[in-house]
Amino acid sequence: MAWLKKYSLHWAAPVYVLLLAAFPVLYLYAYNVADTKFGEAALPMALCLAGAAVLWVLLTLIMRNARKAGIAIAIFLLFFFTYGRLYEALENSGMFVPTHGYLLPVILFIWGYCVYFISRVKRDFRTTTTVLNVVAVALIAINLFSIVSYEIKLARLDTGAPEESPAQTAAASNLTEVDTLPDIYFICPDEYAHPDTMLEYYDYDNSEFFNSLEGKGFFIASQSKTRSSQTPQCLAQILSMKYLTPGMVYDKSRGGCWMRVAASEGEYPDDPMWSDANYRRIAYSKVADFLRARGYELVCFGSANAVNRWGAYMEDNADLYFNYFKEVGSPLVSEFQEILWSTTMLRPFYRYVSGSQYEATHRRQTLYTLEHLKEMPDLAGPKFVFAHLHCPHPPLVFGPEGEYISSENWQNLKDKQFYLGQYIFISAELEKLVDVLLEGSEIPPIIILQSDHGLRPRCRSPQGADIGTEEWQKILNVMYLPGMDYSEISDSISPVNTFRLIFNHYFDADYPLLEDD
Repeated sequence: MAWLKKYSLHWAAPVYVLLLAAFPVLYLYAYNVADTKFGEAALPMALCLAGAAVLWVLLTLIMRNARKAGIAIAIFLLFFFTYGRLYEALENSGMFVPTHGYLLPVILFIWGYCVYFISRVKRDFRTTTTVLNVVAVALIAINLFSIVSYEIKLARLDTGAPEESPAQTAAASNLTEVDTLPDIYFICPDEYAHPDTMLEYYDYDNSEFFNSLEGKGFFIASQSKTRSSQTPQCLAQILSMKYLTPGMVYDKSRGGCWMRVAASEGEYPDDPMWSDANYRRIAYSKVADFLRARGYELVCFGSANAVNRWGAYMEDNADLYFNYFKEVGSPLVSEFQEILWSTTMLRPFYRYVSGSQYEATHRRQTLYTLEHLKEMPDLAGPKFVFAHLHCPHPPLVFGPEGEYISSENWQNLKDKQFYLGQYIFISAELEKLVDVLLEGSEIPPIIILQSDHGLRPRCRSPQGADIGTEEWQKILNVMYLPGMDYSEISDSISPVNTFRLIFNHYFDADYPLLEDD
């Protein structure tokens, strides 16, 4: 039994301190592995490990007992990583809205009392330390297994662009002069609500915007709908020109929440590769392949939240790739960082330190995309320009005239003025962009303004949009199609038919139109 005693003594060293400090970051990364590069998790993990190590050393010196110091640190980590959740629970309870100036000192006082109690207890905590070590190792191992499994599956995918078929090659060799081909713009304002939604739930009449577009020669698909509420799924369907697995639907039978559903085609039904597969469908799309075979270049504009795996795919396949967030973004400002630090005791300090950077980054990214889109007519040769605008989707950083919005309202969909303000702003900017594209193009361009989905009810958030459960299906779908007879186009044309329609008319393709929603 000597070896067992020796083994127990080894496990009685509180190594769990570092493991528990790394676990929340690793868990969040594992949960979002399809959308996040490890580099985003590396910095906060290093900070958490360094902070836990320093605090452990200091408490060991003060308490003169490493295992007692370890227990104290474990309690601190529990408080540290759940503080934001506790704050939100109190805020949403309806009893009162706490202020950090009161709540944080109370939590620290409770922890200080725990430290005092542990220091006075005449126990060596050997068994407790061993148990915590085992639990911490198990938690880390489970998440590492998920990450490694995902990366192995990802490595098995062909990361190259799809090869051209003989038919595509033949079509490319028989082209007319590329100088006669129109530029094609596919611009997706994320979560742009249908005008009927805005009129019914926001008391806002957006007919002036649509009348203006119609007067410029746009076709208004006023009854167009989408089948998916998730951006990767929506865009993958449009650019693949076919319906894919529904993925997530709004389930009223379960109290109103988003539910994953089984695949209709057997593709990635509950697979962690689901998001990644759709990102690849967007970057290496059938639409881009079709147009490239006919002499087009692919120009992509990434959004602020598409700088990870999605952005990497787009950048690899595009002839030109623009993303302000990638070029100028701060390591402290990302969706991953925002989610992580907002759950911790650093919640008030993170907002203070990164707030202006966070807002400025999202504002400038949107303005950056709009301004660079206006320069596209000056680029020589036919272009397929794909731009995903992370607007009017939160964060809500623009007022109706482009003014700044305070940080406490960036995610505030409960107060309708903030989404409405950003909606009005982006509508005006899109109208200006359309004018520039039409006036600056020598050959009349094809312009598609199409939202991925409408405004979604946030069934899991008390600050969600107070709208009907099916409003997300109604989308913005307006198209400038020079020379086309609009009377032949259905008002309810599905997004998956957008490029089928365009390719049939302008390139003599023979794609049958699929059933509309």
